[in-house]
Amino acid sequence: MAKRKRPTQRAQPTTRKTNWLLIGGVIVAVVLFVALMALAFREPGGAGASVAEYCEENPNNCVVKGQDDAPVTIIEVSDYGCSHCRNFNLETAGLVDDLLVATGDARYVVVPYALGSQTAPPAEAALCANDQDRFFDYHRRLFQLQGTAGLFESAGLVAVAEELGLDGDTFESCIASGKYTSAIQSNIREAVSAGVNSTPTFFFNDERFAGNRPLTFFQQQVSQQMEDADAN
Repeated sequence: MAKRKRPTQRAQPTTRKTNWLLIGGVIVAVVLFVALMALAFREPGGAGASVAEYCEENPNNCVVKGQDDAPVTIIEVSDYGCSHCRNFNLETAGLVDDLLVATGDARYVVVPYALGSQTAPPAEAALCANDQDRFFDYHRRLFQLQGTAGLFESAGLVAVAEELGLDGDTFESCIASGKYTSAIQSNIREAVSAGVNSTPTFFFNDERFAGNRPLTFFQQQVSQQMEDADAN
């Protein structure tokens, strides 16, 4: 007698469970990435922190030029190794000074800053020059000499000071003591919290704009800020 074949059991289809935890994690990561990118490229606009107020509270960390009662405050955040910062300071900064600051329309504030450890020493040195009331001369000269071998080393920074007629011993002592190391680190933290992620970055009454800008841009912004102030 022929044996009966046992009925073949069909494999039950596997039910795949949706990994909602994984999907949720991916969605959160994408949202965070988009938010960070939006923050990085958002301009103009304040980023929550007022750099102007920071400088008022920390007067030794920032350098000011112009009248205290000027209707517009312009803040420059630059790095001494930045070519765009060099171009602005050698081509446009003097015109801004002559046409907007000297006329009383704007007060100009520089926040010495460094994008990395290599350019922190010249930022500290610039504040040492400010101790001898020569910040802006030193600031401009560093940009003129940008790219010179050894410029950002102690000997190079002292040589620039002596070339400008500063007291070399006092200046060298200021650098060696690290007098302004914490000030520059504080400036970096403040600038980053205010949305600075590239140089140069400018603030007009806390409105933030990144990149080297022409004189006409400064004139337009100062005029707009003055109109807004009058309207309020």
